[in-house]
Amino acid sequence: MKEKLNEISGMMLGILLGVIIGIALDNLGLWISLGLAIGVAIDYTRKHESKHDQDTKNKKS
Repeated sequence: MKEKLNEISGMMLGILLGVIIGIALDNLGLWISLGLAIGVAIDYTRKHESKHDQDTKNKKS
């Protein structure tokens, strides 16, 4: 399951979440925008963590 979650882009995940919440709360425009921002933050965090992990492995070697 974790492998499938890593394949999904953070932006896609954020927009999907935004659409779901936006429909539920009847404010689609706001939540698509917030979902996109959250998705970009997720992508950035994933890339930053993977780079940090690689740097840590290189220092131990």
